[in-house]
Amino acid sequence: MDILTTLLTNTYTVQDLRHRVRILKSHLENILFGHHTEQLSPEDSRWIGSLPHSFTNQFNKDNVYPLFDQLEDQIKKLNPLVIYLAFEPGQEQIEKIGQWFKKNLAKLPVFEIKVDPGLLGGVALVNSGVYKDYSLRSKIQEQEETILAEFKKYIR
Repeated sequence: MDILTTLLTNTYTVQDLRHRVRILKSHLENILFGHHTEQLSPEDSRWIGSLPHSFTNQFNKDNVYPLFDQLEDQIKKLNPLVIYLAFEPGQEQIEKIGQWFKKNLAKLPVFEIKVDPGLLGGVALVNSGVYKDYSLRSKIQEQEETILAEFKKYIR
């Protein structure tokens, strides 16, 4: 099975993908070369433990670094969807967003979350360099003249 595909099975953000690549590489270096690694969090240990043995068995002393070089090249070529939210979501919310996107947009492997406190209810998305604002802020801006005209009726 392709390394990137396996990693993306339950990885949703670019940040999480890079983190998991780093801990996987560290874990494999420890197994293959006996390098001392940092202490893994319980969540990271569970994730490493969830990887199939057939996945980790494909790495050996001769191919581990070339495979990670190839993986890094593949990651650089990813075109993540950028999601702007008005708040910083927690891990559970990120997972729900990721599951929804994977279910409804099968071609989307990962996304990136950015915070825009100026958004009002909703999201803004950037896909392949195209920005779309689906927030209340954009609807208000579209109707700004009409809204101001209505307010002016009551000010007189």
